[in-house]
Amino acid sequence: MHIQFSCVGGMANLDLNVVIDTDELPQAKRDQLQHLMETADLSNLSLGKMIEAKAKGADAFSYKLDILEETEQQSFTFTDTTASGKVRPLLDYLRNLAIEVKLAE
Repeated sequence: MHIQFSCVGGMANLDLNVVIDTDELPQAKRDQLQHLMETADLSNLSLGKMIEAKAKGADAFSYKLDILEETEQQSFTFTDTTASGKVRPLLDYLRNLAIEVKLAE
């Protein structure tokens, strides 16, 4: 699976963009990511609610998540204020993973 993750904004005006190939992750990180994706239950999110929601606050992060698995692609957009409690741990994990990748470059 390939995950394209983008996180922009916040007080530090963060701008992270990373593509993650889950096959290249260590097993423990791959397992944690899979668990968080299952918990987030992305396939059952209400697209209408995500589109209508607007970021509130100048320090909120905006997230874009594109998931490509074999021939199926899903795209999601969130902010800190629109992401549900089930999705937030996934976004936090991906943001930290993206920072880790950027620091290793």
